[in-house]
Amino acid sequence: MNNTLIQTYTIDSYSTDFEKKYDLCSLLRHYQNAVFLHADELGVDGTTIWNKFKAIWIITRMRVDLGEMPKWRDVIEVETYPLTPGIVRMEREDVIKKDGKAFANISSEWVVLDQVSGRPKRPSDIDYPDVTHREGRVAGEYSNLAFAFDESDYVYSYTARVSDIDMNRHFNNIAYARLAVDAFSAEELENKKLKSFEIAFKAQSFEGETLRIYRKNIGDRKYAVSAFKENGTAVFETTFQF
Repeated sequence: MNNTLIQTYTIDSYSTDFEKKYDLCSLLRHYQNAVFLHADELGVDGTTIWNKFKAIWIITRMRVDLGEMPKWRDVIEVETYPLTPGIVRMEREDVIKKDGKAFANISSEWVVLDQVSGRPKRPSDIDYPDVTHREGRVAGEYSNLAFAFDESDYVYSYTARVSDIDMNRHFNNIAYARLAVDAFSAEELENKKLKSFEIAFKAQSFEGETLRIYRKNIGDRKYAVSAFKENGTAVFETTFQF
């Protein structure tokens, strides 16, 4: 049983932005697909743990450190591997390369939740495999993502649609990232180089719920973008460092 999976993707026209460069949401989609494929190989994929244990995987936070993004038609390679699991928290590292050179490092934290109680399960509770784990985070340290916004920071509202909902019937993680990116205009992003992106997932949201998106400049070319339900519950918090 391999402790690492490597998956190759070609950057098609649907994976690029208005400057024909690989976009953040497509990068996260490819990363997440590789993670799911490796979980399947390890026997702890979402379908298996649901059928056997009525549990679901939840990603709690992620940091992405970026170099020069590749372009349309480039071929990339996603290398993904989990670290030694903790009591309930499980960490995973991803390195994304073009021509053998890394341009994206991703660190992420995951937990498995019991679908009935909503409580975290231990790795042993889901028959997590006994493999020799690699060690060492590849991205920088996580930040404390807790920001205060006022109505002058409000950007737009968005109501979750069926196309936003994943197999667990809640708002998809990549769709959250898309909402955060959409807090900027094309003019604001033009000729800007994204150096790092962080996101912390605070609460689940579902089809029909309306989210209010806020954005503020927190200094040194760094922006905070967060989403809140209409009752004020924080759904996600992010930072973009340009």
